Amino acid sequence: MNSQKTADAKKTGNNILIVYYSKTGFTKKYAEWLREGLSKDMSCDLVSYKKRKKISFGEYDIVVFGGGFHAGQINGLKWFKAQLNKMSGQLKQGRIAVFATGAMPAEMPDVEKTLRQNFTEQEWTQIKTFYLPGGLCYEKMGVGDKLMMSIFRAMLKEAKVDSQMQQIVSHSFDITSKEAIIPIMEWCSNAAFQSM
Repeated sequence: MNSQKTADAKKTGNNILIVYYSKTGFTKKYAEWLREGLSKDMSCDLVSYKKRKKISFGEYDIVVFGGGFHAGQINGLKWFKAQLNKMSGQLKQGRIAVFATGAMPAEMPDVEKTLRQNFTEQEWTQIKTFYLPGGLCYEKMGVGDKLMMSIFRAMLKEAKVDSQMQQIVSHSFDITSKEAIIPIMEWCSNAAFQSM
């Protein structure tokens, strides 16, 4: 972003809110990277899901929510969608985005399908969505999640699914990348300057 656009953005008060729900740290890492990148050009607040009750959505021009996939559902998204009535202005102006993190590489064919199943058709057209590859962190998982993953691994083995997939989910890994947030940063910049 050039220096004139940066000055204009800060002058017009394009405030961005990033709310994130992170269980094993991947979503938090992306949310922090996003805030770091956006705050160079615009006012940007970062709020964890645990502190969500203090949020006043009306103070923000752009709202971004991030959560990790858990059994095909985006953590915290049900709560976030229940708040959409408090963001009617942002929703009408196309200034709401959701990013989801997961263990699948971004180029996997089921990524969009998995994202879409979290939204109604109307929400899908109104909310910009992004997928960011995260990973698995068995060390930070709760007992229930570890058990679910062991069942999943057993199902893959029994179904004789690709051994590479079995290898991928057999241990912790981190495939996060700062470059993955570039499309979200560009979207935020475009959304901010459409109103100028």
